[in-house]
Amino acid sequence: MILTKNAVICLLLALQLTQQASAFCIYHGKMNAKTTVRQEFADSRWVVLAKVTNADYHWADEGDSWTIYHLQVLTRFKGNPPVNIELLTYRDSGGFYLDKGTNPDLGGEYLLFLDPISPPPPIPAAAHGATEVNYSCGQSKEWSKVTAADRSELTRLSASDHPVKRPGTAN
Repeated sequence: MILTKNAVICLLLALQLTQQASAFCIYHGKMNAKTTVRQEFADSRWVVLAKVTNADYHWADEGDSWTIYHLQVLTRFKGNPPVNIELLTYRDSGGFYLDKGTNPDLGGEYLLFLDPISPPPPIPAAAHGATEVNYSCGQSKEWSKVTAADRSELTRLSASDHPVKRPGTAN
């Protein structure tokens, strides 16, 4: 089979785009890894149940588009994050969105495995002090989609870190 120069270029571009799109779902060097609650709990600084209270969208024709979600922590499973936190996500194939359609999922509750922002500078000035999801293709998800078994695992794991804490309460 003889391929023209243009066909070869198109094939190479398609392969490169496929690799770039899936490159955001790499966990410990494994592409599209299937993680467990236990793995992500161990790897994250904070594990929380949080409610979306607001979002700031930044759309760009050139450069990065991104969103900062404003969250209220309802339950702390690991660590001691502030009651109100921000989550940065880039609007690309590696993003983790807290949206319903094209709008933020205001009032939506999410299980989030979080870390301080780690991408190389520059990050948006508004994102300084924000967090990011540990693994966009992992266990962070809407709370209603967390199974009973995973909820039990979270409770068990959090007991080894600290008793489950609801901000503003004594427990």
